Amino acid sequence: MKKILVLFATLGLSFGADQVILKKPPASLGKYYPPQSNRFEYVSVMNEMSTAFYGVRLNINEGRWDRALDWANRLKDAYTRAQNMVPEWKDYFKPALADQLISAVRAKNPDQVIKASRELGETCTKCHAENQIAVKLVYHYPPFATLKMEDPVEFDQLSPKEYMRRLSDSMKALRIFLMQGDVQKAREAGEQVVERVKGTEAICSKCHTDKTVVDRIHGKDHEQALASIQRLLKETQPNRDAIFRAMSVIGQSCNRCHNLHLVPAMVQEAFRK
Repeated sequence: MKKILVLFATLGLSFGADQVILKKPPASLGKYYPPQSNRFEYVSVMNEMSTAFYGVRLNINEGRWDRALDWANRLKDAYTRAQNMVPEWKDYFKPALADQLISAVRAKNPDQVIKASRELGETCTKCHAENQIAVKLVYHYPPFATLKMEDPVEFDQLSPKEYMRRLSDSMKALRIFLMQGDVQKAREAGEQVVERVKGTEAICSKCHTDKTVVDRIHGKDHEQALASIQRLLKETQPNRDAIFRAMSVIGQSCNRCHNLHLVPAMVQEAFRK
């Protein structure tokens, strides 16, 4: 018996020659993600469809057409629910193709199953290609704009973006004053750097409740670098190069966090405008 070897599409990404275009996710999608819902209902329906697709293929390859038909009907049910959950995306869906797949399975026709599966999968691929990246960046990362951080230097509440700007300014000031030989001002800037860097741990702990996760960013080397900056700045003539090396270690911690969170935060901000 002919095997059903067609790859049922689960992800399709298409890029232009010079750019990737991200479209703002529709408003109705938001009710299936935090903070409106913690159940991720739309993701669950996508998983149902993917499982049902594979259930059809798996059972046909084993010659169990009755079970394959059951999975084809489950696929249509999930496909229909997904279409109704996000009205703005209704044009991506072609429910007649789900009916064609059911008919092909019922007729035990492998060629028609492959054809209907490919055409139905293409509707998933098109939607994923045009929407999946933006949805991941917007809904699978914390809503950074709603978070607040207390500045331990000026004691006011800031957005993460504003807080990071002050931290960056403190680090630049420390470097500038050291290069200029302004020791006292460098000490003041250095204390601000240390306090603001330590303050970043508070924002991490709002989402990363497992300390071991936070330690991957604020690890032993990171803590030792902060302690070195404080100790070196107390010297009569601070060792500028040693302080710069310690600051480089802190910068690596910044980069680890930025590599995970900065792009989603930028995309979320762009979609709010």
